[in-house]
Amino acid sequence: MVNRFAVTGHYRGTTDEILQWAARKWGFDPDLFRAVAAVESYWNMSAVGDGGLSFGIFQMKRTYHCCPPLSSKYTAFNADYYGAILRAYFDGKQKWLNDVERGERYDAGDVWGSVGSWYAGRWRTPDALGYIRRVQRTLRDEPWHERGF
Repeated sequence: MVNRFAVTGHYRGTTDEILQWAARKWGFDPDLFRAVAAVESYWNMSAVGDGGLSFGIFQMKRTYHCCPPLSSKYTAFNADYYGAILRAYFDGKQKWLNDVERGERYDAGDVWGSVGSWYAGRWRTPDALGYIRRVQRTLRDEPWHERGF
């Protein structure tokens, strides 16, 4: 008898279904994940950035995050990892952010500060704030609804 709930790695859902799954798993709005993924890679899992250091739909940077080649090969892994990190920021688990350069004091419950920290590695610095604005603009424009996205 085949276990229909077995995890095999053969899931073939759409990118949008994966983004929705990861967002909901970690307690976030799927449109937020859609917007971040659009900014990071335009939903292109084969995207490579930062001179070959960042991979996948959420551009996991190998100097800070784990798991090549998983981060560069599997959309679900990349999205799940992003969700876990965002949740850790949001829940106030990254206390070290108050011990490094920051724009404001780090505390739990700030989804936009969490999004910015993914990009900048710091809390509400000018780089993080610029990234937050890009994601907010993309969230407002919803390019994933456009033909040919």
